Amino acid sequence: MPANRLSLIAILVTALGCGDSTANTEDEFSIHTTGEEVVLSNTTEKPTYYFIVERETAAVLDFATCVEGPRCKNVAPGSTARIPYRQIAGYKSGRKEAIVYWWRSVLAPTGPRVDKLRSTVVEL
Repeated sequence: MPANRLSLIAILVTALGCGDSTANTEDEFSIHTTGEEVVLSNTTEKPTYYFIVERETAAVLDFATCVEGPRCKNVAPGSTARIPYRQIAGYKSGRKEAIVYWWRSVLAPTGPRVDKLRSTVVEL
């Protein structure tokens, strides 16, 4: 393979591998912690559903997403939710990280479904 092709491939792979560390803002959903709670802010016009789990617990936990019904935790459009650490699945005092999963609902021929599952690790 000619050297210029290898160089082009290397540049493309490097460019694709570099993600934006502020992906939450692209999604119009921000996540931060205060030392006592996780703060979720949704600036979209649709609800954003979420699930928060302590990071060590996440390794052994399997959860199902949902987009309908009262059991589906969500942040309403244009609002903020504050989740105390004690409400995080598997949280115990002294744990240092949690994973916040979030998604939105889209309408499919069979009804509402999850658009795509996103996640980020937060320090507690």
